[in-house]
Amino acid sequence: MVSYTKKVNFRTKVSDREETMPFVGERGSRSSNGMQPRTLVVDNYDSYTFNLLQLLLQQNRQQQTEASNVVTIRNDQYPWTTVRDGILPHIDNIVISPGPGTPGRAGDFGICDDLIRHAAEGEIPLLGVCLGHQGIARVYGARIEQCAVPVHGQTTQVEHSSSGEEEEESEGQCIFAGVPSVFTAVRYHSLAVSDTGFPHNQLQVLARATGTVATVGREGRIEQTSTSEIMAIRHRRHPIFGVQFHPESIASDHGARILANFTCITRVAMTKRPLVAALTKGIPKSVAEMSIIGGIHSTDRCVNDSNTSGSYSLVTATVELHDVTETGDESEVDEISRQLQQHLYGDDPMPIWLDSAKRGDAHSCQSVLASAASAQGATVRYSLQTKQATVLRFFAEPSPRHPKVLATHAVDTTFWEWMQRIVDSTRVAEPPIPGFRCGWIGYFAYEMKAESAAGDGLAHRDRGRTSCKKGLPDAQLSFVDRCVVVDHAHSPPKAHVFAVVSKEAGHRSASNKSSRWVDTLGCASKEEADKWAGETVKRIEQWREMAATSNRNHRQAEEADTATRMAAANALAVPLQPALPRKDYIAAIGQAKEYIAQGETYEVCLTNQFRIALPLETHIHSARDALRLYKAMRTANPAPYGALLWYPDICAGVASCSPERFLRIAADADTGYTEGKSRKRVVEMKPIKGTARRPAWPLPGKSTGKSTGKSTGKSTGNMEEDRRKWHTLDAQCARTLRESTKERAENLMIVDLIRHDLNAITGGRVRVPRLMEIESYKHVHQMVTTVEAQLSEGGVGDVATLAQCFPPGSMTGAPKIRTVRLLEDDLENNVPRGVYSGCLGYFSANSGHADWSVVIRTAVIDSSDELSVGAGGALTILSNPDDEWAEVETKLCSVLPAIQQYVHSSLE
Repeated sequence: MVSYTKKVNFRTKVSDREETMPFVGERGSRSSNGMQPRTLVVDNYDSYTFNLLQLLLQQNRQQQTEASNVVTIRNDQYPWTTVRDGILPHIDNIVISPGPGTPGRAGDFGICDDLIRHAAEGEIPLLGVCLGHQGIARVYGARIEQCAVPVHGQTTQVEHSSSGEEEEESEGQCIFAGVPSVFTAVRYHSLAVSDTGFPHNQLQVLARATGTVATVGREGRIEQTSTSEIMAIRHRRHPIFGVQFHPESIASDHGARILANFTCITRVAMTKRPLVAALTKGIPKSVAEMSIIGGIHSTDRCVNDSNTSGSYSLVTATVELHDVTETGDESEVDEISRQLQQHLYGDDPMPIWLDSAKRGDAHSCQSVLASAASAQGATVRYSLQTKQATVLRFFAEPSPRHPKVLATHAVDTTFWEWMQRIVDSTRVAEPPIPGFRCGWIGYFAYEMKAESAAGDGLAHRDRGRTSCKKGLPDAQLSFVDRCVVVDHAHSPPKAHVFAVVSKEAGHRSASNKSSRWVDTLGCASKEEADKWAGETVKRIEQWREMAATSNRNHRQAEEADTATRMAAANALAVPLQPALPRKDYIAAIGQAKEYIAQGETYEVCLTNQFRIALPLETHIHSARDALRLYKAMRTANPAPYGALLWYPDICAGVASCSPERFLRIAADADTGYTEGKSRKRVVEMKPIKGTARRPAWPLPGKSTGKSTGKSTGKSTGNMEEDRRKWHTLDAQCARTLRESTKERAENLMIVDLIRHDLNAITGGRVRVPRLMEIESYKHVHQMVTTVEAQLSEGGVGDVATLAQCFPPGSMTGAPKIRTVRLLEDDLENNVPRGVYSGCLGYFSANSGHADWSVVIRTAVIDSSDELSVGAGGALTILSNPDDEWAEVETKLCSVLPAIQQYVHSSLE
């Protein structure tokens, strides 16, 4: 099979932009003017606001503390009088962000009307983007109307006249100075400023859209239509500007230049204002603390405790597996973890398996094999409904079904903050090493958004909402005190054996005042750890000797058996009970598109839950049953972020073949990105948006023995010709996906959302090294983007970083908060998603390393007699309902055949 990695057409532009706009805070960058404007950014609950902040910080590189001259508040965070009297006297310019809804609705625009009027009275430069732009126009008498063609995530042409209609702009007052007269910009809007009744005596049109945009025609096909909406305005007498497009998007050209021009306009205004000497004093601490970025109301509420000494030492051993794979062929490497898992943990009552199972995939780097049934381990469970964390200890003997309760904690903040303290208390003292080195493994269900930093706007309404009506709780993490990590990236592969050894209790619990059970985690002595590591090494060496002689024959026999079972299972119908039947799902798509057309949201990630009642003979009662299910899944749909978690006391678990990384944290040297000589933590996120089914192999159709010479998808009867035809068809599928306006728009909207989430905690150190590349899996091609961000040393902790970005934007849509409300209250009938759409992965005891996947392509074992599988897709204004339902079926089919095989084999 072929993997396609060709970049989208504007990839080169993105690279050029990144090279000329280094991360904020780089030494050697100097501002062109000594006066640094103090900026107020007003967030209209958008998911792109902090990307504007990144552009602003690029004008502020002189400052050692990057956010010192920027205050960011929500549009309803403080009363207008507090903002007017407490914040604005210390501000030199104002930026009003994009946002959902309409500027004519107070709940959508908050204090922004008052801000615009106040800015005019005080000659304070103001820039409104999208909703902010529309609000400026409305304040001065313009009409805001629904666009004939809503545009979301599309790159279009914008044409401006740098001097305006009547040469009114004086030197230093041009927002488009240095910008080509026609340039590319990204648009996210369903409403626009109307030409009808436009107040030309007050406002001046600076730019319009030109060219064409994609729209859905009468027959449901995507067509091109001309566009000429107003794209930029300015007030004729005051330094007030508005742009309808999004200069902060990764795919917009010249966004940094436009914000730099706004800064220059501000500096001119600053020279005309009294008390210029006060400008160098910056923003008072009391005002800075009002900010949602860096202040006491900041979203990065739980920080990494860099002063916490390591609680453990690490015992390590390594076994080379060169004899197992013979020639080291990558097609054999993925079998190592499967066979080694069976050898070491096949009979374990509570196995943990993080499984990089996709052959030849660059992301299939390591597999973690462990057990959560350990006398030195613990499992933490959390319920949103009760706000209680329960700490359990599972023992292999006498029965893992009856764990010991070590502690219960009433969580008075959020579970994320509580868990950050626990993670800080369970660290290895040695210098950071890449990958998992014991630590915490588990999941956070989608409903944990109620307490996440990224879901702050949902907390007041979601506190009692829970996913644990039965089966799995809202969050569950197990401390792994010993494990085997298979290194797939190394040639030949290696098996690393790790165990953590606890230090004296006094040193270990100094920073953790509430969790004395933490003092019981880890091996009690180095001797105990050495003994376990030595025994495990011997078991691996014994397996290696057996596998070297039997591996190839066993593999071929098993693959043939699997193919036979899968073919038989395909004839078995497994009854599915969707939360939204096809008719209701199609109706929800229509409602979502109406919300988009009204400007309430830009993109909606609608999902559906399919419940599967298992026949009595196929109930999943044990880890062995769960392993059989997961092994069938990884054979049918191998993925780089596979996983199996099993909890014996509640007969529930998770079997996942996720292709999507949510978030990885690693040292910069391990990611290929470095800045300076010191090692820093880098966050990597890889959103998937855009899916196309690959052609079936072998090609369907009755063999004719003759070639048709056409790529019809039917067999020619000749194996070699069929193979060439398949590759041609497959390449066409990948190319169609890569060039799709709709799929690229879906991907871009989530990429910009993720940049926003990361900019909130990294001070603008965010970049996009790979944009909209095609990755190929067994059944589908997917469009994938890589976003990276650099965390400051001693800054936001690993758990807090995950919380800031949770829930995954690829599973919500944008703007995140507004869209989640629409999904819950209307589109998904208030059905909890549970583990599906959440994340699964680890926080390594080796501080600064974490890796989490998005829980998709997953069978959630809700109870011994029931499974659930979630599937859905991103909806935009260009979505076709029938195509969207087909995408749901495509994703469902990546999991369903394996479930059918499990049921079939259990009934034999």
